[in-house]
Amino acid sequence: MPPRVTIREIAAKAGLHFTTVSLALRNSPRLPKETRERVREIARKMGYRPDPMLAALNAYRVSKGTPHYQATIAWINNWPERHQLLAIEVFREYYEGACERANQLGYTVEEFWLNEPGMTVAKLQRILKARNIQGMLLAPQPMPGVDPGIDFRDLSAVTFGYSMQPSVLNVVTNHQFHSINLTFERLHELGYRRIGLIATPEWDSKMGNSILASTLLFKWKHPSLMIVGTLLNKSDSLLDPDGLIRRHGLDAVIGWSALAADLRKLGYSIPRDLGFASLTLGKDETRLSGIYQNDLLIGKKAVDVLVGMLQRGERGIPETPVSTLVEGEWRHGTTLRKMNPAKGAKTAARNTVGQK
Repeated sequence: MPPRVTIREIAAKAGLHFTTVSLALRNSPRLPKETRERVREIARKMGYRPDPMLAALNAYRVSKGTPHYQATIAWINNWPERHQLLAIEVFREYYEGACERANQLGYTVEEFWLNEPGMTVAKLQRILKARNIQGMLLAPQPMPGVDPGIDFRDLSAVTFGYSMQPSVLNVVTNHQFHSINLTFERLHELGYRRIGLIATPEWDSKMGNSILASTLLFKWKHPSLMIVGTLLNKSDSLLDPDGLIRRHGLDAVIGWSALAADLRKLGYSIPRDLGFASLTLGKDETRLSGIYQNDLLIGKKAVDVLVGMLQRGERGIPETPVSTLVEGEWRHGTTLRKMNPAKGAKTAARNTVGQK
């Protein structure tokens, strides 16, 4: 085999210091684009190939060393009121996970609120350029179909979920299609046969239509079951879950965590009268049954993806966006029980009393 071409040999050919060549081969934005392209072309002609063992050793040394400050990552908040974003536990855990991983890698995360008085997208871009902030995490948008109007040409950017449209950036989110299917299957295993999933069309859109797709799949797999997806028909049932439950004789409901308290206020004993599963469990939630989406890990993975883009010099809108999907985990909790088929039928009959 021919001898391995080294970075020092490329440096000698290019008339540059070997550290400059190393930065160029990593497509570092610290160098002019022309220098990077020239060095990489020289390396290609010389037959240079990276050594994976040396790369692994360097990664190990970096992970074991004390991180030093490298750069600031912008966290973009586009909600009408600044506090609204982090008031949602799922999104707060995204932020906490992102801050933790950024700190481990020597970065810091700083929030920028687009609706701050006097703030505009143009002003934000000037601030980022003046401070040489090249990495951006776009937090979930308040509504689906939002385009914040940011020019990404000089930025490495990652977003959470599918609320930003058009969906042109790399995405990190929970594998919500799997999470919802897992929830349906767990309820089925426990003996629930009349299940309602309460959600809004907006929520489904922000989840890439995972709710609709999962509901239709489960109904196709289990045609004998009563599966109700409220976003498919009467959206006003969100304001009247009691009417929904009685109208369809439901024995279990899937929704967001706060819905459990609303159902108790309506007089339902959970899980005696009605089973309940949440799709939005917090990391410390043990009482409710349902899915923890691993939101802290999602925040960490978003930073991992972003830092990799920064180090490779990947700027602008990617030619082919990539989605990183983090699996959720099932927690049994205390709001579901093993159903006896006969008792399940009685519960359904009791819930339909008075619906006519």
